[in-house]
Amino acid sequence: MNDKIIISICGAAGTGKSALANEMTFALSKDLACRVPTDYFLKSSTGESYEQFISTPFKYDWHLLQELINKPISSELETPDYDFSKFTRLGRTGGRQFTLKRYVFIDSMLPYPFSNYIIKLIAPENLRLERIKKRDSTQHLNSARSWQKMELTAKLLDESGYKFDIILKGEEKTRDNAGKIVEFFESESLLG
Repeated sequence: MNDKIIISICGAAGTGKSALANEMTFALSKDLACRVPTDYFLKSSTGESYEQFISTPFKYDWHLLQELINKPISSELETPDYDFSKFTRLGRTGGRQFTLKRYVFIDSMLPYPFSNYIIKLIAPENLRLERIKKRDSTQHLNSARSWQKMELTAKLLDESGYKFDIILKGEEKTRDNAGKIVEFFESESLLG
């Protein structure tokens, strides 16, 4: 039980990845599972114009994430500090705290390259955009302005040939999707 199982929950913006990763930590218990909010590992804008920046997919600092995930279970860690309004990393630490557990749920638009399992969420564009706008309103963000970049990242996900262990519909209830993941884990003898 000392080995970590890394599960990527990926998909286009607004499919419900974060909600599902949170639900999975609840379903498996916070003693066994953690969520790593991977948006904090986005690579910074390199000073290019906004038009140049928005015309390419998002990229992640997988190396830094791997450094953290390779630490022992029960390590108390922090994501980088990230300014989402300027797409700039402010520091290697100072973001969200998490404690590494046996089951590590990584929610990001693209799957973490060293995942043991990759789960893809899909949802219609209108629902996804509606969710992004709602999140912007409640959290005082302006993510919708990056919709073009998010959609380019989603296109990269679809065209990159990833093998998904499960594909779930993001318009389904989060708890129902979590139940499907638990059933899959049980069928793979990953729980117990």
